[in-house]
Amino acid sequence: MEQRRVFISGVSPSAPPEEHKSIIGSAKGKLFAEGYEVVEPAEPTKGADSEAQAKADILRLIGCNAIYMLPNWELSDKAVLEHEIATGLKLGIEYETEPRHTEIKKAIKAVMGVPFSIIAQDSRNRWHVYARMIYAHHCKKAGENTQRIAAEIKHDESSIGYYLRHYESEYKYNREFCKAAEKVATILSEKLKQAERQNY
Repeated sequence: MEQRRVFISGVSPSAPPEEHKSIIGSAKGKLFAEGYEVVEPAEPTKGADSEAQAKADILRLIGCNAIYMLPNWELSDKAVLEHEIATGLKLGIEYETEPRHTEIKKAIKAVMGVPFSIIAQDSRNRWHVYARMIYAHHCKKAGENTQRIAAEIKHDESSIGYYLRHYESEYKYNREFCKAAEKVATILSEKLKQAERQNY
């Protein structure tokens, strides 16, 4: 029987060396217990070429038959790329924490070109703020409370409350925002209809 080899993905490139080792060590223990041979990402080194390290990690990933996504992996562009490669190669994908609201994230990225890693940043770019507002709105519609939304996108609850309160006025008076919001809502509505048809 082929040994299951898993690549660990999702450690922040800015994580200090001790934090990096701690996160990887914890994940390794869990994966060893499940019978995996663990392949670690390169440890970030000061002054190293981040692009070269990313390429080296992709080569490590390709040699595996599974990938293990750490919490907050969606906030790392490198981890998102590794996830896309693993999906394309049909590798097994395991999550330490199951990602939430993936359809909302995909719809916003498809319409607005804004990935979740940008939504969760503190960017004041108008388009990024619109994406954050639309994301908060649809999460609220899906039953999330303000606290959960704030925790996921790394913003305080007062900011999320502001986005939720101002969504309707932006939708009503801001044509650019309304157009993007309508397209996102249409994609999500079509996804919901497809899911309902499959359940019948």
